[in-house]
Amino acid sequence: MKHLPSPQLFKLTTPIKLIKLIKLIKLIKLIYMISTVMLFITIPSIAHGWHTISTPSITDQQQTEIWGSYANGCIDGAITIPTTGLSYQQVRPSRNRHYGTPQMADFIAAIDRWALRENQILIFGDISQPRGGPANFGHASHQTGLDIDIWFEDRHEPLPPSLIEKLVTPSVVNPKTGTLNQHWCPFYRDLLFYSATDPRTERIFVNPVIKAALCHSEKDRSWLRKLRPWFGHDSHFHIRLHCPKESQGCIAQAPIPQGDGCDQDLQNWVNDQINWHLNPPKKSASTRAKVPKILPSECQVIKTE
Repeated sequence: MKHLPSPQLFKLTTPIKLIKLIKLIKLIKLIYMISTVMLFITIPSIAHGWHTISTPSITDQQQTEIWGSYANGCIDGAITIPTTGLSYQQVRPSRNRHYGTPQMADFIAAIDRWALRENQILIFGDISQPRGGPANFGHASHQTGLDIDIWFEDRHEPLPPSLIEKLVTPSVVNPKTGTLNQHWCPFYRDLLFYSATDPRTERIFVNPVIKAALCHSEKDRSWLRKLRPWFGHDSHFHIRLHCPKESQGCIAQAPIPQGDGCDQDLQNWVNDQINWHLNPPKKSASTRAKVPKILPSECQVIKTE
């Protein structure tokens, strides 16, 4: 017959086990803290420095491959896109952000021919860095060669050399009244319409005031579905192309909701922008650093090859 331990034994062993358990918990916490610190040390080496790479990678498959998402990815075997075309110019070419996918190259060739027929000179902004990845300034996206900025410029002659690196385009929006200003012109509507109706285009980011104005002026508003309100984007708009079907590593964005988007939600965007400009919010004193994103492992290979 087994005997139960005496109460005195419990009094002696329970505190000892409890102390050991507390020490074990403290050890686990210490290991977690060390691993977290190491994570923050190693991530920047993966996430930063992409702007120092001057050439695209050379892929063995002779095919451009995208890894990751528009705002957290890279390109293997990017295409070098000329900074000038038949009827376009890219500003600030010294940034070396004129690389993209074959789909982007085809889109640019098509809109270039359209601009030539319209007797217009298009002004492009950034596309992507040679191997994509996060930029050292200016963008959270533009990392996969599927994003391009086009400026609201109504030009019929090429930019003079003095403006190629220094062009400043005025806003077409009065943010305090929620209306378009004197810099808006009919050509910008046509440019947005052409860009949105191209089947390669997934969405276009524009200032909410621009979309709201088009919602009031357009009889057929179906094409406005691709125009997505986003703050800023008042002197340029941002075109985003679909993930290529053959690029299995490309992570698509969540689908655009059904409908033309000319609704109360859009008006809320406009109202918020008005309020922020009439009553600017106080700047936060928080110095909390953002946690760097972890790029796909394939990107580290592409970065270093």
